[in-house]
Amino acid sequence: MENILDQFFKAALGIGGLGTVGAAVFFGLYKDWLSLDIFSKLSADQTFIIMLVFLGFVFLSLIVLVIAYILKGIKINSATATDNSVAVVNVSK
Repeated sequence: MENILDQFFKAALGIGGLGTVGAAVFFGLYKDWLSLDIFSKLSADQTFIIMLVFLGFVFLSLIVLVIAYILKGIKINSATATDNSVAVVNVSK
């Protein structure tokens, strides 16, 4: 059984595309962020810079996850040796 968040993202992607999913993730991450006490002590420019830094971290995390997903799908010719270590199979063409 799918959870409600998976159903929401499938519906959002089907209706509004990737922009809608991005907006939903942004709202989910930052909905209570600006109500923290530290932001009353910062100027608007400082708050904007901090928000850009966190957006950069989120984007960088997305890139890392996509690269990890792609690398996970790459098949490497390998076999298990008798002592449970990995033995690489060398196939020449």
